[in-house]
Amino acid sequence: MQIDHSDTFYDIAIIGGGIAGAGIARDAALRGLNVVLLEKSFFGSGTSGKSSKLIHGGIRYLELFWNELKHGRNSEAFKNLRFVFSSLKETRILRKIAADLVEPIPLIIPVYKHDPRKPISIYLGVCLYGLLGLFSGNSHRPKLFFGKRSLLRALPGLRSEGLRGGAMIWDNRTDDVGLVSATVASAARNGVQCLENAEVTSFEYESIGKRYAVSARMPDGDTHRFFSKKLINASGPWVDKVRSLRGEKRDRYLSPIAGSHIEIQKFLPASVILQAKDGRVFFVINHGDKARIGTTEWHCPDPDDVRVPESDIDYLLESLSHYFLAMKFTRQAVLSADAGVRPLSASSDASNPNAIPREHEIRIDSEGVVHVIGVKLTDHRRAAEEVVDRLMPDLMRPGLKQRSVTAVTPLNI
Repeated sequence: MQIDHSDTFYDIAIIGGGIAGAGIARDAALRGLNVVLLEKSFFGSGTSGKSSKLIHGGIRYLELFWNELKHGRNSEAFKNLRFVFSSLKETRILRKIAADLVEPIPLIIPVYKHDPRKPISIYLGVCLYGLLGLFSGNSHRPKLFFGKRSLLRALPGLRSEGLRGGAMIWDNRTDDVGLVSATVASAARNGVQCLENAEVTSFEYESIGKRYAVSARMPDGDTHRFFSKKLINASGPWVDKVRSLRGEKRDRYLSPIAGSHIEIQKFLPASVILQAKDGRVFFVINHGDKARIGTTEWHCPDPDDVRVPESDIDYLLESLSHYFLAMKFTRQAVLSADAGVRPLSASSDASNPNAIPREHEIRIDSEGVVHVIGVKLTDHRRAAEEVVDRLMPDLMRPGLKQRSVTAVTPLNI
């Protein structure tokens, strides 16, 4: 049975209740717009709830900056640099508006003689990261360890052979699902109709009424129709699947890259950034009495069928064992494992998943549907502001705020 909600005409309908959709809904509501948010499962159930639990500037993207600069691709190089700077600015804003959910933590980076990344490049990268953090309003300064003794005191059990020193940077830990939930709750308090278990089954643009009609299957089994002036596809890894509801199969917007995490009992007093044998960076992030280790990268074409490969678990355990020789990291030590799909843009020609740019994209198709791609926990507020800014000229009326206020409005409002 299909139920028509034509008596409620929304300014914006949003498909997808991860951090991207939640952030957009909150921004739009705080400007006074009438919004409905539709999520096919529960809020934060997708990639947003399977992160490394970090709000961070992305120090590893400084390596992409340097590699592009060495090859004379200055425009691409400074795009990565701007991305890091913007992300660091966002960490400061999120700490201010969500202090109970975003907590500064030190991250230690050991430096070894035969690492794929040379010690000097790590030290310079840390100094540049600290400088960008200072300019973006973050007061925590990095620390350099030029000897191994003090580093081994900070990380007992760390392999000492070849250890040259290290560095400490500051990033931020978060409760990822909690951040999504708090953002949705803020949106709801400001008038957004937030609906879980509302799977969108079809949508179309009705030219006569100049509106979008969105059909969603509700928990009671009935199909409800929602009408709006604007439609946003913020479904993360499902962006292309949502597009296919209208038969759009000519090209892909996404390059879906999955990443696995495992959790074990906390075994270090501090969180760490390490390098696997293949040169990939992985994290050990302490949260509570657990340590979250990740991540990996592999192509995953179907976000509805994401399973942690056994090889990923072995890879992460072996990478840990390489640094902590006296500890036994076995399958029995793994408390849980999960994987999420990063909705990265398919516009990049990079063959290496690690080299695909992490900046979000906003695409508007021929029917005017706004598709939001590649939003991260860290930059979700900025991405949401950009999306709603794009729509405001067509939605503006007396009583609405033209500019975003999310950077100065606490999340509990």
